[in-house]
Amino acid sequence: MNYDHDKIEEVIQVLQAPKDYLSDFLNKYKDNKEMLDLYEELRKYKEAGLKLEEINPTKVNWEWSKFSSKLDKKKQTLRMWMAAASVVLVASISALLTLEFFLNDASQMAQVNIEKGNARATLITSSGQEYSLEEGKNRTITDQHGVVIQADSNNVVQYTSEALAMSDPKLANKYNTLKVPRLGEYQIVLSDGTKVWINSESELKYPVQFNQKERVVELSGEAYFDVKSDPNHPFIVKTNGVYTKVLGTEFNVSSYPKEELNVTLVEGSVALQQTHIAETIILKPGENANQKLGEDDITVSKVDVNKYIAWRNGYFYFQRERLEDILLKLERWYDFKVFYQNPGVKDYLFKMRADRDQEFKDIVSRLEQTGRISIEINGNVIVVSDVSRE
Repeated sequence: MNYDHDKIEEVIQVLQAPKDYLSDFLNKYKDNKEMLDLYEELRKYKEAGLKLEEINPTKVNWEWSKFSSKLDKKKQTLRMWMAAASVVLVASISALLTLEFFLNDASQMAQVNIEKGNARATLITSSGQEYSLEEGKNRTITDQHGVVIQADSNNVVQYTSEALAMSDPKLANKYNTLKVPRLGEYQIVLSDGTKVWINSESELKYPVQFNQKERVVELSGEAYFDVKSDPNHPFIVKTNGVYTKVLGTEFNVSSYPKEELNVTLVEGSVALQQTHIAETIILKPGENANQKLGEDDITVSKVDVNKYIAWRNGYFYFQRERLEDILLKLERWYDFKVFYQNPGVKDYLFKMRADRDQEFKDIVSRLEQTGRISIEINGNVIVVSDVSRE
């Protein structure tokens, strides 16, 4: 993030006196992702400061100094002021996270329905040309090499029979990318017949034609693969530091930036190879390979595969998952921003199954029916709080 001094100062003012400024701030910047993200980042520094104070109060200023060191050295006064203000803010953390005054004055924020996802994507050809694909709409694309691509009304990208009949060796070195944004999903049939379902906030990079010894694609995000069997040409999915190699099988790969890796095998067999470790890991049907963020070790366990592939079948399926992780997944499909009144609720565990075509308010109702949390919706902002048990 680009730390603009005026923006930081404005957010710090809000954090110091939320009852005076937060309602106007959220109303002013409700459509400004950069400012909302900056607010959330600074708020998290306060949470970290609170935890540090419980362990060692002397480290509070040190944590804030790490953040303030990112600022321009010419702003020495501002940095000093921020460090001093942090101590006051830590002491008043409960007030910082109290948003009831905002919820009681919903008229200050325009009422915006929380949008749910649908089929949408952008096809980027090897020349850099971009084509928008929309739900239920046919579109025919001819790239610079004369390859004809069809996006049909079933929300599937396919290469025409004429395109597949082309035997130009150069096409193996021409990579297209299917980019699926937040609130989106899409499908593609690759030149070898392999079917791929791509989840929200994901990208699949693939050659226009597979005519090399190996069929290699690159994934960022999440996708479900139904690989066309070809023993002479192994299919490889490259993610961040891990190669998943198959001959013909069905499996799910989730490899979002800054999140743990999960490779889940539905049927067939896959081999996982890390770029810097010689050992190969073989998965059996019903097994999941998990790599925690920042760790090298991959743990294999028997799982309920429905938990990992539910999205591909059109529903959410959570098994005793943390609320923060659940809302992170929901955020990719619904358009909302989360504020936690009580940070402790992030670790509450929930079980739930819900269709992806449900309205967000119905999903919220399901979570609230547990009697553990309360969720208030104002526009596309939700505030999560603990349920009082007094």
